[in-house]
Amino acid sequence: MGRGPNWHPPRHLAVVRRSRTDAREHQVAEWVLAAVAIALTLVILVGQLLGRQAAPDPEAAPPDPPTSGRPAAKPPPAGWLALGGAQVEAAEPAGAGRWPGRFTATGAGDQGIALGGLVRCVPGRIYAATLLVRASRPGTLLQVTLLETAAGRRVASDTIGAVLADAGWRRVEIAHEAHRPGTALAVEVVLPRGSPRATVLVGDVAVEASRDHQVRSG
Repeated sequence: MGRGPNWHPPRHLAVVRRSRTDAREHQVAEWVLAAVAIALTLVILVGQLLGRQAAPDPEAAPPDPPTSGRPAAKPPPAGWLALGGAQVEAAEPAGAGRWPGRFTATGAGDQGIALGGLVRCVPGRIYAATLLVRASRPGTLLQVTLLETAAGRRVASDTIGAVLADAGWRRVEIAHEAHRPGTALAVEVVLPRGSPRATVLVGDVAVEASRDHQVRSG
């Protein structure tokens, strides 16, 4: 069958022609879509990294507390210890002041309490201690001792006696000259043998360096 002058190929066999302008617009659109996809991927990755950095590690050690730059305060004495089998009890808070202590003597011998680690000694320096004492029975005789200790042993001491005529508080002062380096001061309050058995309260303990040898009790 021949082809006439007006013959045209079927539409499904016809070649699709595009203009150069349509091809450029199609290519630009593809680039834009690719750039948007890359940008979204980067945003997701950055968000995941930031989330991992912000999440706390459950096994990590807690941060150190802030410091003020000041040296640590000197720890206080450990507390009153029993001497001679005395029964150490909770002190009455009213009027006891600093480092209150309380003991009851039940045996016939010397019984009392001791408070150590008050001051580090400097040889040749005189230290004065003041404290308040009172007893449950009038006429109670007490012995107050200011002593140096080293490695748990007594090095030197000074003792003063006080008779408590009534049940009120009485202030006692005692001094001691330090003998050896590296020692520490302690104070003892003892109900000696022969004194009526009683409950004794101690409070308002203070120790400081002093140049005055003259001290008084009461």
